[in-house]
Amino acid sequence: MKKVFAFVLAALMTTALAGCGNSNSSSQASSSLASEESVMSSAVESSQAQSGTAGTGMKDGKTMDDFMAAMNELYSELTLTPIDDDMLKDLYMVDPENVEDYVGEMSMLNVQAFDILVVKAKEGKVEEVKASLEERKQNRISEFEFYPVNNNDVNTKNALVLTSGDYAILVICDNYEEAQKILDEHFTF
Repeated sequence: MKKVFAFVLAALMTTALAGCGNSNSSSQASSSLASEESVMSSAVESSQAQSGTAGTGMKDGKTMDDFMAAMNELYSELTLTPIDDDMLKDLYMVDPENVEDYVGEMSMLNVQAFDILVVKAKEGKVEEVKASLEERKQNRISEFEFYPVNNNDVNTKNALVLTSGDYAILVICDNYEEAQKILDEHFTF
């Protein structure tokens, strides 16, 4: 991001210097200003695209990793394992062809229903990813339907499957009020 802004500043300085040497026309000045605005706009779009926030559903300056860090802070007492490519495909039924990026964790203990997964879907694929996460939710409900330990039966039924722009999100936890606050801080619903 620093490189992008350095490039923008260099382009602005170059344009300004070029404009100073030629004072015969106001149309050249307005052309120079339009050029500067175009460069600045392109740099901002490039910066947003690199950070994954350009119209995708994440709030400005927030990332999937920020979201996971906030959720981990809320659930620091749990023993969690990162969701890897095989788990994404086998447990969550998400087709890798539909995924641009993802981050998630689940409980390592089979007596605790806890799944947090955020998938940035490829363009036009968010509903397919959401359907897969809905299927995972239903599987978790079935797993814990007759196992009320830790309120797993209730927690799985209350699971959240949401979309925000290009993001599909699954949250299975035991404190949905706090989880919703964290979701609202990071995503545009």
